[in-house]
Amino acid sequence: MKLKKRSLALSALTLATALAVTACGGNNTASNNGSNTGSNTGSEQSTNTSNSKEDKVKLTMFIWAGSNQDVVPKEVVAKYVAAHPNVEVTFEESSNSVMYPKMVAGKQADPNNPIVNFGYFNADASAKGLKDDMWESLDPSIVTNLADIPEQYHQADNKGIVWGISSFSLVYNKDLVKTPPTSWNDLWDNEQFKGKVALWDYMFYPVISPLIAVKGNELGATYNNPEPAFKFWGDHSSQIQTLVTSNDQLKSLLDSGDALIAPFSAQVAQTWIDGGSPLAVAYPKEGAISFPYSLQIVKGSTPEQARVANEIINELISADALTRYAEETGTPFTSTKATVPDKYKNDPSFSAEVQSKGINPDWSKMAEDSSKWKELWDRLVKTNL
Repeated sequence: MKLKKRSLALSALTLATALAVTACGGNNTASNNGSNTGSNTGSEQSTNTSNSKEDKVKLTMFIWAGSNQDVVPKEVVAKYVAAHPNVEVTFEESSNSVMYPKMVAGKQADPNNPIVNFGYFNADASAKGLKDDMWESLDPSIVTNLADIPEQYHQADNKGIVWGISSFSLVYNKDLVKTPPTSWNDLWDNEQFKGKVALWDYMFYPVISPLIAVKGNELGATYNNPEPAFKFWGDHSSQIQTLVTSNDQLKSLLDSGDALIAPFSAQVAQTWIDGGSPLAVAYPKEGAISFPYSLQIVKGSTPEQARVANEIINELISADALTRYAEETGTPFTSTKATVPDKYKNDPSFSAEVQSKGINPDWSKMAEDSSKWKELWDRLVKTNL
């Protein structure tokens, strides 16, 4: 099938952000799956096809749980494993907020035995991984589909590739909300949502970043001085219904009306809407949060594990795989050869204009000061709930 070329154009600021951090996705329900099934577009890389136990190359791949995020990686891997019987891939399905601390602990315990070898990482985890020297460089001689992704999405030293860019917007219950939200200010100032706002616990880019972008000058809040933003949320804690830690938890709250609004991935929310949830997505007038997603290999993997990971990543960023991932999850891609599915032709998140207006968090600074930000959240916000 002939694929249409498509370039995902972003503003210089957005491009710079994507380059600086490599990206995400959003947090999801934590679960584990030891299956090695999935499917691939068919790798032609040569590998040792011995079936002996001693020659088996075993890897663990991290994937996001829920919202169809597992469909494409499992298909790609299953097809790869069928063609390479000496390879065995186990999946860890969870969220970056749950998995990344485990990866850090694993590295501290044994840097040569990572708990996952490769997988999907959002902007927050990716930036932390750069700071923590977590990532192995991709091999361009194996990951040849890198050529289909513009250079601004290539991490320095090839330590990951930004394959998709999500948009964090405002997700609300359209059946119960009389006046749809239009601004990030609706989260903290709109009486309609008093006591009905769901926020992510310890996920600061959809909570603090929009506040810095919209009210930073007024509050004196910056990424170097975030305390006024945390204090502001503490002073407006009456808006908050609860803090969530998983996609399923958030979906349940919004579907039931226990919460009426939340800052969340427009793409994941769309899969819920397609499944019948009474929800809608509003793109704030100040811009959505641009949220890059990366594929990366974890340092400490053996040369054979790294080779297999490179080969699988090459298939995951192929035009066919990214088109299918967009079909299943609504995630905009960076490949110039992938095709926007018909059902998303008019989706604002695939619009270059909408993407160009995105709010770009300082991922590196948030990663550098993550412990400080958690302390501010606990002390100034959670104590008021």
